[in-house]
Amino acid sequence: MKTLCIMKSRLVSFFLLYILIPLIVIPFLSLKTGNWYGLFGILFYYAGLLIVQFNQWLFFPIPLFFCCWYWYTYGFGVRDYVTLFFICFVTGAVIFKIKKQYARWVHKIIPEDEQSEDYNMKLEKMEQMIKKYKEDHPGEKVTHEVIDKIKLDIFFK
Repeated sequence: MKTLCIMKSRLVSFFLLYILIPLIVIPFLSLKTGNWYGLFGILFYYAGLLIVQFNQWLFFPIPLFFCCWYWYTYGFGVRDYVTLFFICFVTGAVIFKIKKQYARWVHKIIPEDEQSEDYNMKLEKMEQMIKKYKEDHPGEKVTHEVIDKIKLDIFFK
């Protein structure tokens, strides 16, 4: 069941990262604007995605420097090709980082929370058993041996 869930999440992330955004959204936006040069944004999307995927951060400042130079020289325009391609480039990088953080959260943090919930339930059960022991043996002190015996019964059964 767990492997089926992992396979589904990988299939969904593959669909979102590699098919939906670059191959459906970018051409749709190009169709709406009637400018087919926007399809080059697909290449920039994949370039940003690959730079982040293979941790080649050395190449990331090159387009940033070029875009800053272009905007300084010719002015910033939302409809410029440079701006559009830079947005596609950054979108590829950001979407992959979000996917990576989501996968880390799903595969590491959620299981840790489940384990800590299980541990907390066992601690509550241990406290209840110690309380019951005190009620059953009102004159006796709860020693470490008794606590260790209760711990062994709860945690290692």
